Amino acid sequence: MTTIDHREKEVPSVDKGAGDVPDFEEANEHPRLRIPFSVTIDGRAYEGVTLSMVGARIAGIAAANWAGAAKLAIFRFNFKEFWLSLPIDVTVASSDSETGAMILRFRDPTGQHMPQIRYLLNSWLAGDQITLNGLLGTPGAGQGEATSTPKGALQPGNAVLAKVAGTLGISLATIGLFAFIASGLSNRLFVTDVDGPAVVQRQGLTMKATTSGQIDFINLNAAAGQPVYSILSSNGVSLTASMPCDCDVIPAGIERGSTVLLGQPILDANRRDAPLIVQSTLTGPELRTLGMGATAEIETPAGSRIEAKVVLDRTATGPGGPLPVTLLPIRPLDATPGTPVVVRLDNSPELLRSMKAGLSYLWGSK
Repeated sequence: MTTIDHREKEVPSVDKGAGDVPDFEEANEHPRLRIPFSVTIDGRAYEGVTLSMVGARIAGIAAANWAGAAKLAIFRFNFKEFWLSLPIDVTVASSDSETGAMILRFRDPTGQHMPQIRYLLNSWLAGDQITLNGLLGTPGAGQGEATSTPKGALQPGNAVLAKVAGTLGISLATIGLFAFIASGLSNRLFVTDVDGPAVVQRQGLTMKATTSGQIDFINLNAAAGQPVYSILSSNGVSLTASMPCDCDVIPAGIERGSTVLLGQPILDANRRDAPLIVQSTLTGPELRTLGMGATAEIETPAGSRIEAKVVLDRTATGPGGPLPVTLLPIRPLDATPGTPVVVRLDNSPELLRSMKAGLSYLWGSK
């Protein structure tokens, strides 16, 4: 069995027929395989000739001015029991309007399509079973045709059950494919990443200045009940604040001698067993997107995607700049305090959002 890797050269098996041995891209040594597929560009269908991890060769009616153009190509793979479609951004490397031959290069060879392309090429070349979520399968290039079932081997009742099971499997596969396409469209058109930084923290209490003045004393290691800071006001009165708990202290950049204003944050006191939240900022357009019904989603370094409620810090002021917000996840985060995360706003229509949720459940996404 051979393995295709997007970093290394493919070495074909010696027992394959001449038609199964792949050729290689001229410059990058990625093998091209003759696998059944078709490509649709700008509503026009093309026949697939060869496919590799970095591009494809197709044939059809080619436009003369397409060379060097960036296009969205829909790759469709037709197998015996099912078909699979993948949207891929490509660049037309060459286009021959006389022969109809075109060479496509993937604009991002390591994009979201890469795992599916690599799996298909590996399975086809090795002759393994190509499956879709464990429901359907078809033999790859190296496998012979399956032995047909002798006539009359199935009893009438078993035949009906087999037909019902096959129909159910195809229906589930079709639903999964539609959900996959809906997820891709939703992520492309309706999901945006928040520009501001987002960091995981423990939920806690923000201690703010109770008067304007100068920090006369600060102790970030204070235990519960001990003085944590004091402010000397302009009239000579000193106001002291005590630590409310045995907490982890996160300073706000305030030191002894610093001048603070009434209501200015001085430090955060977070209980060690408090739930994890995310602190971030949102711009005016991002807040308007939330107001139009978008949902906020947190993606951790471990790959988990968790919906969150957004709480705006109404005490924050600023001349139209980003405003600080707190994101409260609907379930615990698999991260540690201080870890940066990605925050996305999903403004997909309700139907697309439901199909994405169904796809996540079907594929067991975190």
